Amino acid sequence: MPRLAPSSSSRRRKAGARAVPRAHAASGATSGVAAALRALNVRPSRRLGQNFLTDPRVAERITSLVGDPREPVLEIGPGLGSLTALLVKSGRELVAVELDLRLAEAVERALVSFPNARVVRGDILGQRMEQLLPGGATVVGNLPYSITTPILEWLLAQAPRIHRAILMVQREYAQRLAARPGGKDFGSLSVFVGLQAQVTTLFRVSPGAFFPRPEVDSVVLELKPRPYPGTTADERAAAERLARAGMGTRRKTLANSLARGLGLPASEVRALLASAEIDPGRRGETLHIDEWLALARGWAAHSSGGGAR
Repeated sequence: MPRLAPSSSSRRRKAGARAVPRAHAASGATSGVAAALRALNVRPSRRLGQNFLTDPRVAERITSLVGDPREPVLEIGPGLGSLTALLVKSGRELVAVELDLRLAEAVERALVSFPNARVVRGDILGQRMEQLLPGGATVVGNLPYSITTPILEWLLAQAPRIHRAILMVQREYAQRLAARPGGKDFGSLSVFVGLQAQVTTLFRVSPGAFFPRPEVDSVVLELKPRPYPGTTADERAAAERLARAGMGTRRKTLANSLARGLGLPASEVRALLASAEIDPGRRGETLHIDEWLALARGWAAHSSGGGAR
């Protein structure tokens, strides 16, 4: 597991000063978060995947990844504001979108002395970047597992106003995003994101950095929206649809999965695969994104000729 960077305060600690034992520091941070939530009458929802960051070293490391202190930031789900408090120190423009009204009010109170920061109360999925930060921004967020995919879809739909995103997600989910063809984690989600963005895994975060403690590790990753080189929006959309159909049932051949997923006769599917020079006996999870795109182009040509719909 990669080491988390020490905080700036610990680097400046005078010689001879006694450091707080790591376990005690973590315990103190956790108890502080728990007390703050109780004061707000907020009970973390396991169903919603609410886990609040308690480790200040992780918060500092994420904040440092934003880089330019003038870069506007959209924060998704600030919670108690552990990241927010660090992000606004530079005076940058910041918009924090929080669904829980009690948490939103608490963050608003904390931001009262920062004129360039504001809180939007509501669901991020109902917002639009042209209303939040029309000039574009870097997105930062600790995403609940239950809505990670909808938020990713929202982010990619807002490009090019999303310059990049620094996101914390469950480790297993991050593995699916960064998976390569042929692996057990590679699926239609991998194809969808790969067609729309570049994903880089940055570092892992242990369960002990959160309250309540999750059962799995998390990963901080960087997502940079960009269209897959040499493609059109229609080609990407068709490749995504084909990937969902072709990998909807694992361990089935590509020909069978596509016939079932697209509702097409087996003969038409085999003709489509032949036009893209793809073996119908392969599994969908073995196809590279370039092959899904070749299949999409063949499908478009076949459709224009009165074949597959």
